Amino acid sequence: MPLPGGLQIQVPDSLNLITPYVLLEQGDWFEDEIKFLRKILRPGEQIIDIGANYGTYTLTMAKAVGSNGRLWAFEPATSTAQCLQSSIAANGLNHVTLEQCALSSAPGTARLSLNMNSELNALTKVASAGESEEVPVSTLDDCMQRFGWKGIDFMKIDAEGEEENILAGGARFFAQESPLIEFEYKAGAEVNIGLVEAFERMGFSCYRLVPGLNLLIPFPAGTAADGYLLNLFCCKPDRAAELNRRGILATAEDLETARKQTIPLQSSHDWRNALAGCEWCRALLSVWSENSTQNPCPELEAALGMFFFSHDTSFPHALRVAAMERSLQGLREICAKDATGLSECTRARVAREFGLRQEAVASLGALTNKILAEKQVNPRAPFLLPLAETNLPPDLVMQWPVILAAVLEGLEAMSSFSSFYSGQASRGRLEFLRKIGIQSPEMARRWGLLDARFGRNA
Repeated sequence: MPLPGGLQIQVPDSLNLITPYVLLEQGDWFEDEIKFLRKILRPGEQIIDIGANYGTYTLTMAKAVGSNGRLWAFEPATSTAQCLQSSIAANGLNHVTLEQCALSSAPGTARLSLNMNSELNALTKVASAGESEEVPVSTLDDCMQRFGWKGIDFMKIDAEGEEENILAGGARFFAQESPLIEFEYKAGAEVNIGLVEAFERMGFSCYRLVPGLNLLIPFPAGTAADGYLLNLFCCKPDRAAELNRRGILATAEDLETARKQTIPLQSSHDWRNALAGCEWCRALLSVWSENSTQNPCPELEAALGMFFFSHDTSFPHALRVAAMERSLQGLREICAKDATGLSECTRARVAREFGLRQEAVASLGALTNKILAEKQVNPRAPFLLPLAETNLPPDLVMQWPVILAAVLEGLEAMSSFSSFYSGQASRGRLEFLRKIGIQSPEMARRWGLLDARFGRNA
């Protein structure tokens, strides 16, 4: 099965398993973080992947660091590790070392409970009623000595509840090394606040990804988290300073300064110029210009300007984050005062790009109900579609079912990480998109996968 970057990954041939289903649906893993890593990892870097599973991250990171880099992947489950080893060989990734073992606080052996979906395999201290296998266990400190680790650049930890034990078994590693670390913050309904606190006690500060900007911003212990937030990053001050110089991480101090600054909006940030090349809104540009003259809304124009500024990489990255924050706050105030236009569409787009997916879903849900109840839309004020990749027929864009299709496509993409999880609850939205004749290739794939998994008449 293909992965971005010309990679091939071996996974079981079953639509009842998470990884093959998601890859068929989206052509990639669903997490924003994997796309971020493709941009920031550099040739020659050294990587550790704990909980490699079938290798969506392993293969992606190995491709990014190239043959001059090194990657050590840890995957204890026998069948899963066999698939990963086949993928490593098929892609000629000779710089990847696969260790079929678990990591914890002490070396030895342990029982690994085996879930149908290998992403949920976990070490267990009690006899399991389900399938399990005995696996070898090592520690980070033992592996550090065995492999001669020095100057590790990045580490991913996804160990289904074993993370704090892994930290305990790596006291020397974490004292001596200073990698950027991605770790699982939320598994199912469980939020791992203790892991954030454990990292902070070791001198690591935590950050979350702003997916629309591919930037990390501070996430200290006690921060209220978006309901869709799955992963966090952490690093020591020296690594943070290096990533800040590269424009990848905004420090708390830089953000505090940026939030006090005036945003220097330019003509390129005006919605007229920013959207001039956007095919779907060309028919609306004259309508929007006329309306802005007759019914000016400086708050909306400022919010749009801030959003487009945030994507202008010629400005300091902390200032871009501050601009996106101001854009979102402005849109919240507009939506609270005026429910007649399509500002909720724009709010959803900005919230999702800022990493507040739960807010985006709420906006789109409310807008969906409103359009269905009123059977009309008011597109006379400028707005953004929820998804940047959505493209609507310019000659039909004033019609409410067409706008509703764009809203539903955004809701389908944002409300669940995949139709694997939403299942038949996605069918109504996907049926509407088919009837209207407006659906992206991914939405078409979702429809086909639901039919293949459940049957058309299910």
